[in-house]
Amino acid sequence: MQVKAIVQELRAGVALAQQDKEFQSAARGLPCAIWLQAGDDPGDKLSAWAGQPAAPSQCIVVSAPPDTWQKMLSAEPPPGYHSFTAARRHAPNLRVKGNALAIAQALHPLERLFEILRGQVDAAPALLDRSTITGHYAALDIDGTPASLHYETSGLKSGPPLLMLHTAGADSRQYHPLMADPDLQRQWRMIAFDMPGHGRSMPLPGQAWTEAGLTLDAYLQACLSVIRQVAGAPAVLLGCSMGAAMALVTAARSPADVAGVIALEAPWKASGRRTPMLCHPQVNQAAHNPAYVRGLMAPASSLDARRDAAWIYSQGGFNVYANDLWFYSEDFDAARHVAGLDTSAFGVSLLTGAYDYSASPEDSRRVAALIPGARFGVMPELGHFPMIENPQRLLAYLRPELDHIRASRGIA
Repeated sequence: MQVKAIVQELRAGVALAQQDKEFQSAARGLPCAIWLQAGDDPGDKLSAWAGQPAAPSQCIVVSAPPDTWQKMLSAEPPPGYHSFTAARRHAPNLRVKGNALAIAQALHPLERLFEILRGQVDAAPALLDRSTITGHYAALDIDGTPASLHYETSGLKSGPPLLMLHTAGADSRQYHPLMADPDLQRQWRMIAFDMPGHGRSMPLPGQAWTEAGLTLDAYLQACLSVIRQVAGAPAVLLGCSMGAAMALVTAARSPADVAGVIALEAPWKASGRRTPMLCHPQVNQAAHNPAYVRGLMAPASSLDARRDAAWIYSQGGFNVYANDLWFYSEDFDAARHVAGLDTSAFGVSLLTGAYDYSASPEDSRRVAALIPGARFGVMPELGHFPMIENPQRLLAYLRPELDHIRASRGIA
């Protein structure tokens, strides 16, 4: 495609962005300007956001040749071209000029701009019926420390427990679409809990504002406490991202507490996800962190679902996401922590979205190769948060794995 045609598409997208309420709200007050460029001619440079009335101190310029823009502007872009953050990491000819702080401050409008450029302009809101999901608080002992943990249940009161582990920096609301599914409710006692300091669970005593990082052992003890004191029986673990890593660790370290594992978006060793910008005093954590994960979602995910997934992250406590990434990005190493997992007593399945660049399909495939008898599948239409970004597509992949686990465990 010629430069002139790309510039016309970019100009049309910028015009839509400048009328978009979310983009306007996200960009308002930015101390920088945002420009897009498709060619070398100065006339090919377009202003997406002009910055403050006074001359901005920073100017972010996103430039790429026409063939790269063509992929990013597609309604179905290939993995690696599907968001600003993805393209910045993986599109070889994309260039982003601007300092790290300015880009972090502008990440929300940049991600929204790229959604608009590929045609995701309007949302089609749909109300999820959560009336069958019940919330509770449990007084737990977590490795000798008292804790008041929030958890939710749905489905069969006496059914086999299906314990859902949320992603880093999030909470159990990610699993509401699955917990509200009538078919799953007829087969399982679904339990999803908020880790200490997440969602509606308060931090452990003395840890508010001071916690330095979630360690593998601390996370494991919290999960074992919920299995033993809430589920009351070996549970099938359904975890995503950080939760997938911990589901596998729990199965390796304490197999008697596990009746099966389904690991969504399981990492190998996700180095580099923890950055100083996640909790920087000059960066709005409630805007930057949701945008940081929004780039991990697949382009087929509806705008409404993307916003729901991001909203959970916008409500995270100070430093919670960065702390979780200590486990996910620094501590966890599949080669050390998953090797030796014995699947003779229960089934293990790994499912990963093709658009996930944090725990890529190649990474999850390597993890599955460590586990004799493990099943692995790629979900072409999905990204890093399949249970909330596109739950119906996830269920098409998830149901056969749940059936496999029931059969391997002898669950009626």
